[in-house]
Amino acid sequence: MKTTLFFSLAAAFLLTGCASYNITKDSFVSQLAQNQYIEREHNVSSVGTGYDSNGIEKIKCTDKNGNEVWLYGGKNVNFKIAKLSGGTDTMYFDTVYIKNDTVYGLVSRIVGGKRKIALNDIGTIKINAENPQTKPVN
Repeated sequence: MKTTLFFSLAAAFLLTGCASYNITKDSFVSQLAQNQYIEREHNVSSVGTGYDSNGIEKIKCTDKNGNEVWLYGGKNVNFKIAKLSGGTDTMYFDTVYIKNDTVYGLVSRIVGGKRKIALNDIGTIKINAENPQTKPVN
């Protein structure tokens, strides 16, 4: 029974499409600053609160082969930001926005957990996506 459950979970994990993309800090800041439109999303959570959403549909980044693509946002897309001061923060795509000299984003839509990172503390940025929707940049 345990073996069957293990293999079922392993197969489900392997069949789920997951991909990583890269974006430079300058491109990230530029695209967010130019395209964000902050609006309040109301979710049905146990806390009963909403969250700030950036309203961005897609972002230009590079895939594992170095090709530029448009990655469309979704509930299963997140930014993993490595800080120069050490550590990393992961934030959901639709919750990340820039205000003044700081990036804000949520680690959870249900319980919140807003993180903030100074722009001058950003080292590298990876984008992780489950079942990503992409289109080549022409």
